[in-house]
Amino acid sequence: MYMIDRIKRLENLFLEEINSLVSRLIASGHFSGFITLTGVRVSKDLTTAKVFYSVFGNEADKKNAAKQLAKVRGEIGAALRSRVHIKRIPSFTFELDNTPERASAVEKIFAKIEKEHEEK
Repeated sequence: MYMIDRIKRLENLFLEEINSLVSRLIASGHFSGFITLTGVRVSKDLTTAKVFYSVFGNEADKKNAAKQLAKVRGEIGAALRSRVHIKRIPSFTFELDNTPERASAVEKIFAKIEKEHEEK
């Protein structure tokens, strides 16, 4: 139970810290489109972590965000080493989270069904 609580606390801490760092990079013009970090999942052995993000923009914006996040991965790790005092900082990977797009598609389907139902 203790390990699960620790992992959850680390996930929240990493999300907060990485969000702060990425926000600064966005402000400096490194990214186009609107990027939101949606979550962090740390492995049980604390060696790896996936950072999930979504991009509000077109496909080019999504590809650019993936490239830029891959480029700054080392900078983020270095910044976390100085800001977060734990024995080992996990190796981070970034993964596009399509949940907002899927949710929007489901909402459109529900709206269409509701409209069809009202017409009957």
